[in-house]
Amino acid sequence: MTRIPRRLAVAGVAALLLTGCGGQLRPGAAALVGEERITSETLRQVVERSLADPQAASQFGADSAGFHRQALSRLINRVVLRQAAQDRGVTVIDEQVQAQIDQFVAQVGSREELEQQAAQSGIAREDLMPFVRDIVLDERLGEELTEGVPVSEAELRAVYDENLAKYDQVRSRHILVRDEQTARNLLEQVRIDPSRFSSLAAQFSIDTSNKDQGGDLGLAGRGQFVPPFEQVLFATPPGTFGIAQTDFGWHVIAVLDRQTTTLGQATPELRRTVLQDRRREATSSLLRETADRIGVRVNPRFGRWASEEGAVVPVDSPNGVLTPAPSGTEDEAPLGRVERGGQEPAPPAPSPATR
Repeated sequence: MTRIPRRLAVAGVAALLLTGCGGQLRPGAAALVGEERITSETLRQVVERSLADPQAASQFGADSAGFHRQALSRLINRVVLRQAAQDRGVTVIDEQVQAQIDQFVAQVGSREELEQQAAQSGIAREDLMPFVRDIVLDERLGEELTEGVPVSEAELRAVYDENLAKYDQVRSRHILVRDEQTARNLLEQVRIDPSRFSSLAAQFSIDTSNKDQGGDLGLAGRGQFVPPFEQVLFATPPGTFGIAQTDFGWHVIAVLDRQTTTLGQATPELRRTVLQDRRREATSSLLRETADRIGVRVNPRFGRWASEEGAVVPVDSPNGVLTPAPSGTEDEAPLGRVERGGQEPAPPAPSPATR
């Protein structure tokens, strides 16, 4: 299947550090993050919406406990991320979230396709907007944390050159024929009357993939065509025509438009790319500090919080056997109080009656 954009495949936004929390997990609580209580009912609804998609159910349904832990990890990370952003005065607005969704739509082709891919990855349509909001907020927080980090022009130039196909693109059409004389005759005709290009492509071009679309090649950057064709393509001014020979034959080329982004114009985006690793490290560190300060507790029937993984993992029972979270939705008994910085005692394994 076509995969959801890579960033949407991430289960959580960062690794967090667990310490004890000064409160109790009251009946119905799946986790307590600072003073915010994530209920078992909230978790159940998220899981049920996610597994409503047949492909997601096939992929994740066999490990119900594991999928519960994944969903709960995402809910916990969301609370910590938003607390960290609030502490730093970082916010996002709906327009920014929608802009990110629009970018994902452009990548996959349609909003329907985006929602389908998200659902197949375990993110239900109803949960897509808050999920993308977390992505945007995490990105904004990282930008704020690395705002003063210097980036040299050489670093920017290196990334710019690596991605030149993105920053220098041409929209074009062509007519492919077998011999030079035919190509030059067609070139003369389209120079006299450019409006005939589409009809001549339909009549003469041997490129059956686009001849009926007027020889349309779309918008393409450097490196997407064979060198002899590309050399002429990028040397021909928009609104004019050129001719090139390749192993495929002779091409009459019409350059319709050229879209160029200069190094200066691309600098904000290039800077984000250069600082990607440092931004991730800074954000992860801040989120660990935030979680340490506010505390994270997970009810043992769903698992325990693993600081090194930033995720909910299975609980070890006293006899050393992993105890998966039960599949039922009954309320949990309260847990005892654990102070910040203290060592949480190993919870007893849930009895079969509570599963």
